[in-house]
Amino acid sequence: MDQNKNLAETLAQEMKAPVEVAAVDHIPARRVALPPGWTLQQLDHEKYLPAPLRKRATVRLLDADSFIDYVKRHGSLTDSTVWGKADYQAGKVDFVGIINDHGEDDSKPEWRDHTARFSPEFSEEWRRWFGGNRKPMSQAEFAAFIEENLKDIASPDGVGLPTGAQMLEMALSFEANQDMRFKSAIRLSNGGVQMSFVQDDDDQTLQKMQLFERFAIGIPIFWNGDAYRVDARLRYRARDGKVSFWYELIRQDKTLEAATTTLIATIREKTGTPFFFGEPFAQ
Repeated sequence: MDQNKNLAETLAQEMKAPVEVAAVDHIPARRVALPPGWTLQQLDHEKYLPAPLRKRATVRLLDADSFIDYVKRHGSLTDSTVWGKADYQAGKVDFVGIINDHGEDDSKPEWRDHTARFSPEFSEEWRRWFGGNRKPMSQAEFAAFIEENLKDIASPDGVGLPTGAQMLEMALSFEANQDMRFKSAIRLSNGGVQMSFVQDDDDQTLQKMQLFERFAIGIPIFWNGDAYRVDARLRYRARDGKVSFWYELIRQDKTLEAATTTLIATIREKTGTPFFFGEPFAQ
């Protein structure tokens, strides 16, 4: 390559017009020597060949099976790798498969430009609960949210958490009392909270409602994946006679980590390629 460049520069110094230099190293490209002050250009004609000299592509897959199948179809056990990166707090998981990665043989480096990318798609249930985490809602908004996602409520045996029917009853009570003024709240021995509401013009008329302090949901983390249990705390804030509610998912990052660990095990087992945690193309 250096000899060819030196030849081009020498010709350019002696000639007053561009001179074409023959291709070398079996590369389908034209090298042109230009007079002083001109730019040395290399024109690649590989696209005119019947087929490219090697595979290269950047693809993005939408599910784990497609990612695994692509890596197996185009990769090899010696020259392909899979890389994983996750931010469980932020809810981000990404995988990159490098089909033509460097192998263990130092004399056979690869270009690392044939890649398959895969970011697991989260389930609609996860998007809803994770998206609404720690966001205050009015009584009516919270009641509507519970009713719309009631099928996700889980009641594991022996742990004393509310059932879906009990959560629905609580939601309906929220709706019934949304136009009343909040008066007081008393913490009960079972861990719940009893809230009292009154009409604005009649403090003697009390409406009571029991608020569960904790509940659980059972939802898939990834699209078409297995369901996992996530516990949540129910919180409220009273101001000017109105109450706002929100929920706090408890260590949802650990649930995402568990689901990701299962996915990684599947990718490792089915592709058989080396797996690394990190950035394959770190800057």
